[in-house]
Amino acid sequence: MIEIVVLIITIILFLLVITVVGRAIITKQKIIGQPPIPVFYFMLAKLFVIINLLFLLFKGMNVEVFRLFEPILIVEITALILLIIGTTILILSTVQLNKDLIFGLSSSANHKLQTSGVYSISRHPFYLGFIFILCSSCLFNPHYLNILAFIGAWIIHHFIMIKEEQFLGLQYGEEYTKYAKNVNRYLTFK
Repeated sequence: MIEIVVLIITIILFLLVITVVGRAIITKQKIIGQPPIPVFYFMLAKLFVIINLLFLLFKGMNVEVFRLFEPILIVEITALILLIIGTTILILSTVQLNKDLIFGLSSSANHKLQTSGVYSISRHPFYLGFIFILCSSCLFNPHYLNILAFIGAWIIHHFIMIKEEQFLGLQYGEEYTKYAKNVNRYLTFK
């Protein structure tokens, strides 16, 4: 049963990516901006995410992989909850960003600072959603490569967040500074 839910959610995640990229191509919208960190590390972070998503797909397709331990039911339920929460946050932030969704720093003056909705609980809900999703992948399939990819993705994305925040501070000035004082990088509990 868990495998079916994981497979459905994983398919939804892949369809979300295809939809975002497809819409950008059709509308000739720029979806790749200036990487906030060196390109090698930026691309490495994306590769790590793909590795974690493949392990998630393996779980959904019930493909056996080597595991450091066999997750007990409570670990699998926790992983499923993280997957559902992460996917929900990711979808909400994608919908809220709409045409402002760009991977990297935007050079467009048309983009606006997001501070409401999911952005009122996290300065980076898109990344937060992925962190939950990638963590769930590691709990479902505790494999060396999966865990290392998760750690690598989180560390590199943390530095991406810091650089994006510096950029937003320069772009939006006092408006961003005020927002950043009220909303945490990862999660804000009000």
